[in-house]
Amino acid sequence: MKNIKFIYKYLIFLMVASFTSCQLTKDIDDYENLYTLNAFDAISDANSAELALVGVYSGFKQRSTASGLPELFILPSILSGVGTNNNPNDVELQGYVTNNPIPQGSRSNLGAYTRMYDLVNRCNWLIQGMNDLDSSEFSDPDRHAEILAETKAMRATANFYLLRLWGQFYDSNSMYGIDVRTTPALSNEAFPRNSVTETYDIILEDLDEAITNAPDFISKLDMSKVYAKALKAKVLLYKGDYTQAATLAKDVIDNSGSNFALAPTYAEIFDNTTDATFNSTEYVFITGGGPGVFIGIENFWGGFFAAPSPTFTGLIASGVTDVNGQLISYDGDRVSSMFGFTNFKFGRPYPRIYHLRMAEIYLIFAEANARANNSVTSDALGALNMVRLRAGATTTGGDGFETYPATISLAQFLDAVRIEKMVEISGESGEEWFDLVRYHFVDGFDVTTIKESATNPDKYILPIDLQTIEAGGNVIEQNPGYN
Repeated sequence: MKNIKFIYKYLIFLMVASFTSCQLTKDIDDYENLYTLNAFDAISDANSAELALVGVYSGFKQRSTASGLPELFILPSILSGVGTNNNPNDVELQGYVTNNPIPQGSRSNLGAYTRMYDLVNRCNWLIQGMNDLDSSEFSDPDRHAEILAETKAMRATANFYLLRLWGQFYDSNSMYGIDVRTTPALSNEAFPRNSVTETYDIILEDLDEAITNAPDFISKLDMSKVYAKALKAKVLLYKGDYTQAATLAKDVIDNSGSNFALAPTYAEIFDNTTDATFNSTEYVFITGGGPGVFIGIENFWGGFFAAPSPTFTGLIASGVTDVNGQLISYDGDRVSSMFGFTNFKFGRPYPRIYHLRMAEIYLIFAEANARANNSVTSDALGALNMVRLRAGATTTGGDGFETYPATISLAQFLDAVRIEKMVEISGESGEEWFDLVRYHFVDGFDVTTIKESATNPDKYILPIDLQTIEAGGNVIEQNPGYN
């Protein structure tokens, strides 16, 4: 049964129950659409469960130019200064450039927010349907638990994306988490936000089930135990549980088998010439398209939405860290050769969204291990330098694009990890912005040294568009600074 998904992988399948939790305007009972199947009856056997799972995966693909998916990954890169707005007359986009997002009348913000809740709702419908099926319905009884685990890993991913853009993810004591939904939305009823701690707990609970029951490996386009474990390490890093984050990241690095390892060269990661390149060992989980099957991000980066910022590329080209007189360059040629619409990162005919790849796991381990031990351990330094060596760094001990020496201080090391991540995965998921936010609240890092306009910490997360708040009867509380 595991191969059924490949038969349908690129079919368009829309679950009838894919209503967003905040955009419904009337009860579901009032809808009587023709040629649809009642959502309660849609998942009735193994085949329909597999089809529904494909429908959930398709939630990571763009359906139209206003669906909100690419913006989810690009908006934080505009906030960080890695990307810049291609349309200076667009008031909303300029708000991200100046780190002052508009709280009402947004298109990109609202689209990204509701799209992730759409994905959560798809997950909830499938989970409910699976709970009504017995494992005996499947030729492989383990497949029942696998589908549930894959679905919960996707729900955890969507909730994590929601939390880090619209919740105060950096403060476990904050009441400003997200509205976590674990059952299908049947009406426009809204519920108060969960706290940040409650949100993290629900995300981690879903990931724990995925670590236990998800498939070991199907493809890089599918959820796996390794992805669930890697994402859990990342979530724990955000949460500030550095010891557990380091332990899990190290486990992923050491014990995930031949399907998961740093690719030998940086350039091959972004080879979009054939669908066979979806199998790179570098990828932990990706969303992929193909000829005639677009995922959106390739249009948005450098096309009509955003483009690489000259300020960012100039910073990387000239940036150096002085470690006891040794001037170590930020980069060799990763940014100059790979970033932008016309290069390999987001190009066609086989575009992809990089949800998580192995280089990031090395850097998660490096940071978490150093923070947990309050020192630059040899393991942490080795993980950082492995990523640099793969990118072409040398070990002569001279100036230039070199590995970092053991004499590096803890403060310099942590900043080196942040910079390395900004270079290595620039523009892929906006991770460099979330690192700036984390470092600000953990270390007191001055974000304005990287993005001059980022002066208001309240606006390090996005507003919930007023349209969503009003649609839910003003139950959802707006983020501070946007009232």
